[in-house]
Order: sequence, then structure tokens, then C-alpha cells
Amino acid sequence: MTITVIGAGYVGLVTASVFAELGNKVFCVDIDEVKIANLKKGIVPFYEPSLGEYISRNINEKRLFFTNSYGQSVPKSQIVFICVGTPPKENGEANLTYLFSAVEEAAKNLKGYTLITIKSTIPIGFEDDLEALVKKYAKTKYEFASSPEFLREGTAISDSLHPDRIIIGTNSKKAEKMLLELHAPLPGERIICDMRSAQLIKYASNSFLAAKISFANALATICERTGADVTKVVQGVGADKRIGHSYLYPGVGYGGSCLPKDVLAFIAQTRNFDYDFELLRAVDAINNGQVASLVNKVRQSLNLTEKQGKNLAGVEIAVLGLAFKPNTDDMRDAPSIKIINSFQDLGAKVTAYDPKANEAAKKILPDIKYSDDLYEAISNKDLMVIVTEWPEFAEIDLEKAKKLLKKPVIVDGRNIFDAKKVRALGFSYTGVGR
Repeated sequence: MTITVIGAGYVGLVTASVFAELGNKVFCVDIDEVKIANLKKGIVPFYEPSLGEYISRNINEKRLFFTNSYGQSVPKSQIVFICVGTPPKENGEANLTYLFSAVEEAAKNLKGYTLITIKSTIPIGFEDDLEALVKKYAKTKYEFASSPEFLREGTAISDSLHPDRIIIGTNSKKAEKMLLELHAPLPGERIICDMRSAQLIKYASNSFLAAKISFANALATICERTGADVTKVVQGVGADKRIGHSYLYPGVGYGGSCLPKDVLAFIAQTRNFDYDFELLRAVDAINNGQVASLVNKVRQSLNLTEKQGKNLAGVEIAVLGLAFKPNTDDMRDAPSIKIINSFQDLGAKVTAYDPKANEAAKKILPDIKYSDDLYEAISNKDLMVIVTEWPEFAEIDLEKAKKLLKKPVIVDGRNIFDAKKVRALGFSYTGVGR
């Protein structure tokens, strides 16, 4: 098939690359001229394992094309995927500015029957508004469908090629047939439903994952107060096949471009349907509380008390990990942002290191020091704080680290170390729920 993917972000670029890899002719459209110019050269605007290879290969095979022009791509396409961002407003509702702009421009350039398929996460019921918008401009037959994505940054290519399920939300048999044909080479259960059910599946999935993380964090707090070990507790709970281990781990809270915004958007949407989603409000509250919890752990590890005004003035902290998760440089809603801001508010001096996210972080956190070397980052610091569970952090030479640090203090926000071994080496060690 010939398809157009509108939006050259995480979802759009992965979607375009994978469908091109499967033998389709794919146009990827974005209004950012610099981004498109770079993509034509195979330069990817963010870090995602294997994505650059897929893009370069399919450009060379003349299956993948990048453009700023809707007119160059949409009229030639049988399917148009909308993959633009729907970031949160201050009240938690989704900002649909980019969505409506993309759909409007696509509508102006339709030629022949076209299936407009929404991959962006949109509020339940907004297909009616999109339908009304397209009607204003379209001079040909078109239909809508919803096919939400479930990609994880860091494993996005693999997730696209080996999906658990493919959701096709449409009331059109023709649209259903086209999307089934396009996805035919891929494994995964096919779930055919209406558009509103497809949209709800997306919000419900991300919200449930967020709930598992917050549940694990609540367990961690209970473990700290009772003397239990949360790593053993979640191991035992996750061994139940009905529950599973995935996302059942404590830490500094969830972040990224999906879970925080989708939880808030789901809460906001359900209010419009006269339902107060109290469970998700608690999930969000627990998540937000993890930052304060980590900051308090730092204070306690240095034997500071609230009577001292919660002051960290003069304390030099090495923060290891900035991206919201490993194998990405994505700083969107990364817990490190609030954590570092809290440290600075209390007077601490922060030096940060991340294998991939230093440059992205500098735009958000310009007033801290950055290091391109892990051991340089921790040298002469009062303690090191683990914020992101990059694999290389688990391989730190602790004997070397102990010599470099002013004080042998580790606050491990991701439980990457064996607590007994670290303490046996002479470190003051604080994890989460241990």
C-alpha cells in the first residue's frame, strides 16, 4: 500500500519505518522543516535503538520518504495515519491543537477514497468533531478508524514488529479490511471494535500500568515502615500469573510522554461523563509523592532533620540518570526534573550524568553541571543518587566509587544494587522499600 504518516515524533517515525520495512511505500509528513531535512539524510531527532538503521535502509530502498508537503503525500495514499502529539493542558485535558491542524490539512488534500486512521491518543468521542472538520474540506469519500499504538520507548521497533495486540476501531467493513491487510505480516491478537472502544482501550491500558507502578510504590512505603523488603514482596506478588511481574516495581515514579498525561486525561474525561475516577486520582497522588520521598531519603542519609529547615545548602549531589527510563533520551515528564529542582530549591549543588539524555536535559535543567563520564560525575560529591536504571549503573566499580565520593553514601531510587553487598563494602545505602 501507499500510506502517509503525519507527525515525525516517536510514534510517527517508528510507524513509518516499520510499515516501510514491511514493503509499503510510506510518506512521513511534518511541519518542522529542519527535522525533515535531517531525516532525509538519515539523522534521527532522538535516540531510539535500531530506528536510525530502519530509516536509512528504507530511504535507500526508496520505500520511505520525508516531506513537509501534504500535497505531495496525502493524495497518493490509501491510508493516512495521524501520529501527532496530544500533550496535556494545565487541567489535565488533552491539547488537540496539533491533531485538528493535521486532520484539517489532510482533509484539504484527499484524493480518492482515503482511510484516516488516528494513532494519536485522543479523548473519547472526539471522532465526531474530526468528522465534522473533514466534511468542511473533503471532496472525495473518506472514512475514519482508530488504531492506537502501544510502543515502549527503548523497545519501540521490537514492539511494533511483535505486538501483543492490534486494535482496529471502526464501523466500516472496508476500513477494517484495509487495516487487517496492512497489518497482516504482524503477529498479535486482532481486536475489532468501534472507535470509542479503541480510544478507551488505550487510556485504560496506560492507566492500568500506571496503577501497577503506584501500587508497588505504595507497597514500598509500607515495607519501609514495617521492616519488610519490597523486592521480595513484589517478587512474591508478581509470581501469581494473574498479576505478573511487569510494571510491578517501586522507584521514583513513572514519567515519559504517555503514562502521566494519559492518567490525567482519563481522569479529566471521566468527569465529563459524570464519573469521578478516584482510583486514578490516588494513582497520580502516589506517583507525585515519590519525588518528595526520594528527597527525604537524601536528607536522612546525610543525617539532616526537618529541624534544620530541610536544608541541603552546600551539599554536592551526583544524580545518575536523567531520561525517564533507560534506552531513550526522552526527558518528557522525567522524574529527574522534579527531583533536581527540589534539590536546588533546598540549596544543593547538582552534577548529572546520563548515557544519552545530557543534551536533551540541558534545555530543561540549564543551571546544573553535566558530566560525560560517570566517575567524573561522582568525584568529590557528598553522595550519589540513582534516578534512572541504566544497565551501566548496576556495573559501577563500587570500590572505585567509594574512593571518589566525599562520603560513601548511595541513595538508590531504582533498587539496582544488592543492599547487603553495598553495605558490606562500607556504604550508607538507602533504597526504595528495603
